[in-house]
Amino acid sequence: MTQPMYKVNAAVRPIALVSGRTVRLSWTEARPAVQVIFQLRLLAGALIGAGALAGVAWGVVAVGAAAWLLLTWSAYLLNGAADVVEDRSNGSVRPIARGDLSALTAGRLALLLGVAGLSLSAAVSERFFLLALLLLVLSWAYSTGPAPLKNTVAGVQVAVVGAGLVTYLAGINAAGVPVDGTVLVFACAMSAWMGIGGLAKDLSDVAGDRAAGRRTLPLVWGERRARVAIAGAAVAVGASFCSAALAVAPALLPAAVPVLAGGAVLAAVSLGRWSEGDRAARRRPYRVFMLTQYSAHLTVLSEVVLL
Repeated sequence: MTQPMYKVNAAVRPIALVSGRTVRLSWTEARPAVQVIFQLRLLAGALIGAGALAGVAWGVVAVGAAAWLLLTWSAYLLNGAADVVEDRSNGSVRPIARGDLSALTAGRLALLLGVAGLSLSAAVSERFFLLALLLLVLSWAYSTGPAPLKNTVAGVQVAVVGAGLVTYLAGINAAGVPVDGTVLVFACAMSAWMGIGGLAKDLSDVAGDRAAGRRTLPLVWGERRARVAIAGAAVAVGASFCSAALAVAPALLPAAVPVLAGGAVLAAVSLGRWSEGDRAARRRPYRVFMLTQYSAHLTVLSEVVLL
């Protein structure tokens, strides 16, 4: 089945897009849990780079965080508008899939949010603006265009890992601190962990991905081989993070250990019966991924706050 390509080619009518109901539905569509973790990534980049609360230019970081929220909201809202076939095939209950928010309205609002986010990012710094623009390009290339990145394993990894790295760099830039070994290890490790999430999500979305003509790991390699690969990659990322923390940034070890533990749990869940059955069960590896990244970020942020 050919995937319908969503194009934002209609005039944006801001007044029609700002009703309370539309904003509420669009926020739900953008997955609040994902929006929060993007904010934690930005904050981690700022605080790890600064090393202490007192070393952060909080006014600038607040503006940067607001701009980033608008951009990630735009990205995930557009993704929902572009994924109608997949989401309905997968039984998604998000607003666009269930028909409470039209894809056209979502696309228009995504465009408006993206423009607002870019405009606000220009108030932070020129480099922050360029990072914001790169995030938006990656995000929109993931969901739209003649060859969306979401359609292939390599494309997903480029978009997901790239979005992670750009976010950490944006936090560092907003805080006005240099890039050191500690923040670089954390940014690279947790961006790689985002790549694991991109793979784990596909385990529960096979039906929709097949309907949309995507070439995800379960569809290309078969589900069993995909599960083994995801399990191995999750453990490898956790082990690499711990090794790098021990060698270069011992202060990150308390955050690295939960990632190693999360990798082991994700591997066990992916290979066992816990992720077999209905879609809720098949999403368990992805939920382990989300809990793990929340644990790592909250741990490292708590360390900085308690210093």
